[in-house]
Amino acid sequence: MVDRYVDKLKAAGAIGSAAVERAFRTVERHRLLETFYLRDPDGWKTVEHDPGHPRRDHLSLVYADTALATRRIGGLPASSTSQASLVARMLELLDLGEGMTILEVGAGTGYNAALLAEIVGEQSLVVTVDILEDVVDQTRRLLAAAGYPDIQVLLRDGFEGAAEQAPFDRIVATVGCSDLSPHWAEQLAVDGAMLVPLAQANGQPLVLLRKDGATLHGRMVERTGFIPVRGPLHIEDLWALGVRMVDPAEVVREPDPRPRFTARRPDEPMGITDDETDFLFFLGLHDRRACQAPQGPALSGGPDGWAVLARGDDPAGLAARGSGPRPPREGIAPGGIWWWKDESLAGELDRRYCEWDACGRPTIRDYKISFVPIGQEAGPPPGGWQIERRFYRQLLTLG
Repeated sequence: MVDRYVDKLKAAGAIGSAAVERAFRTVERHRLLETFYLRDPDGWKTVEHDPGHPRRDHLSLVYADTALATRRIGGLPASSTSQASLVARMLELLDLGEGMTILEVGAGTGYNAALLAEIVGEQSLVVTVDILEDVVDQTRRLLAAAGYPDIQVLLRDGFEGAAEQAPFDRIVATVGCSDLSPHWAEQLAVDGAMLVPLAQANGQPLVLLRKDGATLHGRMVERTGFIPVRGPLHIEDLWALGVRMVDPAEVVREPDPRPRFTARRPDEPMGITDDETDFLFFLGLHDRRACQAPQGPALSGGPDGWAVLARGDDPAGLAARGSGPRPPREGIAPGGIWWWKDESLAGELDRRYCEWDACGRPTIRDYKISFVPIGQEAGPPPGGWQIERRFYRQLLTLG
């Protein structure tokens, strides 16, 4: 089953190097799981998995290309093992080599740490940290049972890093962060690299960074969605969280026959297309009211109104789910601008879309980015943008 799983990841392009392929064929994902949870239409389904005596139906779930929640707090996932194809792509982006030292923020099940250890060739070179005590206890136990007793699993806030083990050739976060930790920058080797899912309007695009003195430089490499980090690296309300659900009779719909975005597939990852993500990123650079509604990119003024760039196609039935405006009963509403209470938001949303389109519809990969400590004087580059976070000011320009 492991070989079929790896073959599929290779065929999908997630695995490209011999080192990553060898690690995936060696580390058995099912050995690093016990109880996990699956989402179905009726809510969360609990799966009691025995890593020593796995059931065939459990193995089919474990070796599918899906994320599996392993902890829930308040009904929401608090820890997980990430989607296998994303794990593989992140390992490829890290460009790992034998003998490298690694800091992982977010231990999860230990699966990623075991893969890292296989690639760098020595378990003790991998340090993984987590803030949840029960996660750390289980991860240590399962890693030891799976043959990885020397991976260092530390109980602490990932914000702190692991100064006693620094410097690190690579630092990778497997939780969604609202900012970078200055401790990570201090603990990163001079020629090292950092890979972090960083919150931006909707989701957490992966940023790949290298340091130059106190500044970090790099680019965004992929759109992702992770469980949010806890502690100092989590910032509430950096961007709007969504739009209010209201009576459909109150919604103004202005149809527009222009196909603004590509059609969503029923199995669309994260529920939105790449170009919707790209526009939402651009929108979020200009306006902290940017968010994702079920129908498309939006500007939300909370109780004072909202506007959505709605789409006409909806093969997945997304317009009928989630919080937000609902389509008329007779079918899917036409694409165009939907707005509630504040027509000026509709005009602003359409204007930003036209700007993005006129710029050549830049993708998240088209931006050059740098991070400067908040206390250091810096402004946005000509024609660029800046985002104030807690510890860093993010500067962006189109490359």
